[in-house]
Amino acid sequence: MNKASAVALGYFDGVHLGHRAVVEAAVRAAKAHGWTPTAFTFTLPHGGAGKGAAILTPQEKCRRLRACGVERVIMPAFEEFCRLTPEEFVQNILVEQMHAAYVFTGDDFTFGAHKAGNVDLLHKLCESRGIRVITVPTLLQDGAPVSSTRIRAALESGDIALANALLGEPYSVTSPVTHGKQLGRTLGFPTINQQFASGMLVPRQGVYAGVVCLDGAWYAGATGLGTRPTVDVSGTVTCETFLPDFSGDAYEKEVRVYLLSYLWPTQRFDSLDELAAMIGRAAEKARECAAQFLQTTPPGGASLSRAEKA
Repeated sequence: MNKASAVALGYFDGVHLGHRAVVEAAVRAAKAHGWTPTAFTFTLPHGGAGKGAAILTPQEKCRRLRACGVERVIMPAFEEFCRLTPEEFVQNILVEQMHAAYVFTGDDFTFGAHKAGNVDLLHKLCESRGIRVITVPTLLQDGAPVSSTRIRAALESGDIALANALLGEPYSVTSPVTHGKQLGRTLGFPTINQQFASGMLVPRQGVYAGVVCLDGAWYAGATGLGTRPTVDVSGTVTCETFLPDFSGDAYEKEVRVYLLSYLWPTQRFDSLDELAAMIGRAAEKARECAAQFLQTTPPGGASLSRAEKA
């Protein structure tokens, strides 16, 4: 591919508001000059490079970058380029592979083996090759930087409202639906079950209200995230979502579950009837949250789907 590009550089875990400022600046420049809006990011091994547990799967990161207007996402594994010197990174990747005309980064960007390159060196190496570098200042919200570290802390403490505000789009669990033990079905509350991939951050355990994208439609969803002390003593962490207005088969489908509100911590009930009553309360909360979310920030003009009543 020989067409010039405007490139946003970064790990972009979360694709939060600060990342979006970098990415959207690259997209604007690309459109103004007829270049390809491009993002160069990467995946990390579990616990790699001191970044902490990942907020988004690579697939969800790519989707969010494309939603910002990026047309080309380059996402190699970190091990594939981490041994390059700063000079090799600029020449091999930015010049030869990406044909970069403009490069956009945050002001804390590092690159090259052992993080030998910083923003100042990036300017020097790129400008000697005719590439303009634009550094986007760190974005502040409520007097503090918008950062993935801050978002991880909010998710782990259950402050989903803060995490979502910093992300610019609600946190989501995005993965194929797997087969569970179908206990919810016997209680009259069939759930979709999802797994967290290795290395993924797990938010605070508890019950959440949210909204679910399934086959292009949107549904209210009540999500239980964590262990299930009433019915399972193994301690296995699960993500189970009850969709009160959906009937059908979702197995193996890629489903995006947005978490909008933290309702209450995981708790053990003395009976399955008490558990069922809690799920019913959570479902009503989920309907309220989903309706409000889709009224104020409807993705693509979406509306809330309801099960047909007999």
